[in-house]
Amino acid sequence: MMARYTNKLKLTLWVSAVYVLSFICYVPTLLEQNGIIIPNGLLYLKYLYVCIPAMAAIFLLICEKNIKVYFTQMFSGKITIKYILTGIISMAVGIFGSYCYSFIVKTDVFKNTYSTVISLLTSCIYLLITAFVEEIAWRGFLLERLPFKKIKSVLFVGAVWAVWHIPMWIIRNSLGMEHIVCFCIWTLLVSVVLGITYYQCRNILLIAIMHAAFNICYLAPIQYNIVVLATIIFVGTLLYKKSGEKFFTW
Repeated sequence: MMARYTNKLKLTLWVSAVYVLSFICYVPTLLEQNGIIIPNGLLYLKYLYVCIPAMAAIFLLICEKNIKVYFTQMFSGKITIKYILTGIISMAVGIFGSYCYSFIVKTDVFKNTYSTVISLLTSCIYLLITAFVEEIAWRGFLLERLPFKKIKSVLFVGAVWAVWHIPMWIIRNSLGMEHIVCFCIWTLLVSVVLGITYYQCRNILLIAIMHAAFNICYLAPIQYNIVVLATIIFVGTLLYKKSGEKFFTW
């Protein structure tokens, strides 16, 4: 009982530290936007934003002398054909949905986003690296540490992850409340897919690739993407229940 309480306390402190330190990374940018002169060097702090959760997780694991166990666990599963197909299907649905949207509104979201092959490759590399760094913290660390039932843990991580994005959406992207709510819903849905897949495959590299695929392939407006992904989750849940497999303790 004491160990469980200690773990909850550590996770509470970890989440709090991640929120505070991540926000600090965008404080110089926020001050500059409000007309305050800031040294250029401090403006680069915003690039540490995505690294803070992983850095905090690694720091805690080092203090616990537990880092080898967690990193071994993150890569303990094999990437089988089944999981590769899951990733390919996720990408294909995003690409198909984006093209459908482009056809309906008579635009080309891919060309507008990736004007050249070089820009596409650069975006893929950058988004894969940042996704990998994020997944070390959110699925590899936090999801593994939660004492809840699996589906509750997946939803909890999604909620915490969504809230963590809010300062970036407000300060960097200048999003209003309506868009922030939509992005929170989208982040929660993505977290459900990533969390469930991680529980089954136990390989953070595959989860990072899927995470990057969501950022690369789902280029339609966020409201449209929410409907597409929610439909996938709904259909997937029905097929899963129909198969009769017993994996989650709901």
